[in-house]
Amino acid sequence: MQPSNSPPPPRPLAVIEDGGLAALVTEPVVVSGRSHDAAILQAVREALRDQIGAELLDPVAPASTRDPEVLRVLRAEIGTQVERGYGPLRELPTDERSLLNLFQDALGWGPAQPYLDDERVQELKIIGDRIMVQEEGNDFTLVPERFPDARQALDRALLLAARLNVPLDRTRPQDTLPLAHGTRMHVTIPPCTPEETGLICIRRGRRYAWGLDDVLSRGACDQAVGDLLRLLVRAGCSFLIAGETGCGKTAMLEAIVNAWPGEPHVITIEDNTLEINVRHAVWTRELVQTALEPEAFGRAAREVLRQTPSVVAPGETRAAEAGAILAVAVSGHAVVTTIHARTAMRAVQRFADCAAMPGAYIYSGRRENALEDACDNFQVVMHLEKIAGRRYIDEILLLDGVTGNDERPRPRAIRLAWVEQQDGVLRWATAATAEGNQLHWKGNERTPEGLVRRLRLLGMQAAVRAAPSSRAVIEESISRAATAVRAGDAAQALAILRRAWRERPDARLVLAAQRAIELDAAQAAALTTVARKLTSTIQAALRARDWAAAQAAHDEAQSDLALLAAYAPPGGWEALAQAIAAGAARERRAEGALSQARLALAQGRARDAVELLAPYQPDELPPELARRTLTTRRDALIALRDAGELGSDALTPVEAALSAFGRMKDEG
Repeated sequence: MQPSNSPPPPRPLAVIEDGGLAALVTEPVVVSGRSHDAAILQAVREALRDQIGAELLDPVAPASTRDPEVLRVLRAEIGTQVERGYGPLRELPTDERSLLNLFQDALGWGPAQPYLDDERVQELKIIGDRIMVQEEGNDFTLVPERFPDARQALDRALLLAARLNVPLDRTRPQDTLPLAHGTRMHVTIPPCTPEETGLICIRRGRRYAWGLDDVLSRGACDQAVGDLLRLLVRAGCSFLIAGETGCGKTAMLEAIVNAWPGEPHVITIEDNTLEINVRHAVWTRELVQTALEPEAFGRAAREVLRQTPSVVAPGETRAAEAGAILAVAVSGHAVVTTIHARTAMRAVQRFADCAAMPGAYIYSGRRENALEDACDNFQVVMHLEKIAGRRYIDEILLLDGVTGNDERPRPRAIRLAWVEQQDGVLRWATAATAEGNQLHWKGNERTPEGLVRRLRLLGMQAAVRAAPSSRAVIEESISRAATAVRAGDAAQALAILRRAWRERPDARLVLAAQRAIELDAAQAAALTTVARKLTSTIQAALRARDWAAAQAAHDEAQSDLALLAAYAPPGGWEALAQAIAAGAARERRAEGALSQARLALAQGRARDAVELLAPYQPDELPPELARRTLTTRRDALIALRDAGELGSDALTPVEAALSAFGRMKDEG
């Protein structure tokens, strides 16, 4: 037989993995999901659901993480079907834009998905078939893209609700879906909306835990108001944060909690959302679903009385749970919560109204008592506003009991800070300044007695441990260091600045220290070398998921002002701190999920155990925790296999991962 002169068959996979021939043309073919038949869309759904983690299919999953996985899975599936010679995907183009458009139409949110992927978009609404978006710092705008059919958006919301086990039907047509990434999604369906249409509101969450610096950097207030807030937080005040929807109440609550001094035990209570992120190591996150159990929020607040936390943060006060929240404040615990109200003074009145609602804990039908206790045990009321997308502090009041003799009591309050608009520019006025651990009033006002007591206790604590330096002390240290620099005495300048840094870390001290070390090139080089080594240690620890080692190295760098002044890693030291905090938080969540999964498995709920562990990938966890997670996942899969719910092949990836861990342990 003569050898064939025909060319060898093409190797489609080699082309497909690189994006195909479509990647070589200027305008790649854009696949419109609306032109695909049902078989194509179903094949895409099945491939992605089977091979991509559920967290990546979340509407607000980071595109930078999700898209590479989508492209990998779809190109591999197309390549398999091309080699096999049949399958609904075999003739599809494989360029990036076409495949991502296909994802949007099959499992994503169609024309809304690009806006959900855009980090600048803070909120998105789907009203029937129309889409409105709000970018940071701007108001809502109607975008030209729209769904071909309003039913498409409604179906996506119903599918997502079913996946999250949130009952959403004609008997319960409105609810909030607990999305990941701190995002809030509220869905309204018929009969509250016209038939075949829905109202879907998606508000983007914060990717990391905010502190007061994050709020200030976004223009919520100026430095003077920020200093007042820091003093009130150090004093352990209870805060009532008011404003309309979307004005930043939850972000402010989170920032205040994360500014809490020391190592507090924080308890947060949220209703079917996961918005609040806490930096503190000791954090108890309680999630309730009042749609299923209306009394759950109030009961969770009551139970706090037996848990002795340092600070309690009920995400939002809306109704009778205010009675239990007020009881927590009266018991001496610091409380930070939010409420919808048009003014700071109205917020206090509305909180008392809620606390006295029928069925409320302790205060049912006792509105005047509720108001008196609220004004005695909440020290600070803050009102936030939103204009054209900008969120800012409108007013801060200090409560000082109630006023009124035989007539109905009214809150007595001292205005501490407020905003004034001058030629369209926001400027803040204050009635007092924060100096050290005291309020210094500019006029005849006086500090409320309850706050006086808290500030006195703060001063007593400062007598035991060094009190945070006041702004004036920082400025004096910088001035003295500048004198030493002019005299050429770098060592003296650094000694002055280091003392101030130990008292109160301040970015201005870093800048002053940079000027000091510039006087001695050899010392600057030595400090830079040490700082770079610490950076490498932190990065290595992050790769090893050893958060404690990373934190220790970061703390070592933070303890020496000169190191911070000599060198800043890419993204700054704060970026490393955020990565450490995010990793440690992920480990805490995984530990909690693992405990719940083991309990579910012991109760015969193997599928629940698998779903609880699904968001946590082994390569994101410390090795020992990853091994325990994989072991529990394997045990759950074995139970499902024995029950006939899945085949033995489902165990293969987990067994392989566990074997890899075993080899790593043997080699180690």
